[in-house]
Amino acid sequence: MLLAALTLATVLVFWWLQPENRLEVPQDVFQIADLSRINRVELTSDSAAVVLSFTEQKWRVNDRYDADGNMIRVLFATLQQARPKRAVARAQQDSIFNTLSTSGVKVSLFEGEQLRKHFFAGGNASRSQAFFADPESKEVYVMTIPGYRVYVSGILELNENGWRDKLVFGFNWQNFRSLEALFPARPSENFRVAMTRNFFGIEDMPEADTARLNNFLDDVSLLTVDEYLTLPELSDSLDQTEPQLEIRVTDVGNRTYRLRMFRSGAGEDVFGLIQESQLAVFAPRKFQALLKPKSFFSKK
Repeated sequence: MLLAALTLATVLVFWWLQPENRLEVPQDVFQIADLSRINRVELTSDSAAVVLSFTEQKWRVNDRYDADGNMIRVLFATLQQARPKRAVARAQQDSIFNTLSTSGVKVSLFEGEQLRKHFFAGGNASRSQAFFADPESKEVYVMTIPGYRVYVSGILELNENGWRDKLVFGFNWQNFRSLEALFPARPSENFRVAMTRNFFGIEDMPEADTARLNNFLDDVSLLTVDEYLTLPELSDSLDQTEPQLEIRVTDVGNRTYRLRMFRSGAGEDVFGLIQESQLAVFAPRKFQALLKPKSFFSKK
């Protein structure tokens, strides 16, 4: 009996290794030949809809916010490199397809007004396996990016805030006019940066340390949000609270960009209100880089 079992196993393995007997997994079922022509991506789920569109030479999120360029690059790299590893077991095809079509993300790729590709994306509860489903054939595949251990569907499941540009100010020397740093608990440490003669300096401080000031301005211009939040009650509460630091940047068009920062305790994330009400979270190290009173810039 053992000999018969071994013989049968050998025959099955030999048969499986023959190319004509393998079940080939189509590698291009979710591919588009030229992704550079895609100018709109719709990510629709039962909880939200995100539309990424390329207009006026930049990507936008739901026609409300500038998109994070790095996230757009990751999205298209994912769409280009994701490959089916295998089809899910036949006994699970229907149930997984139904779950993806009702609770997953519908991904639609457009070239102009023409739909080029659409599919459903999602994964298992532990996010250890990503699934894509073809709406036409209803075939479901386990997806991977060759050479990487990554949950492929993760980027497709981001909400609106996850796609937004993380730069708070993003000014440069061409559009920067002035900056005010306000310390409500220590008003004597407030200062204003503006053009003095041929360089930027601190008003009423002719001997300011220019190296420290330039580093500070770089930290402000490159400041990024760790996460945007949509919590109206917390936003309203902070709006009535005195911040530890407020920064106001004015550009050459006299537009003012305002950031108020609040810290509840040492080592904890810092909350910020951008403009009047947009709530965001910042790492403590970013807050510390900006927490520079006027006396910090005096030459010693």
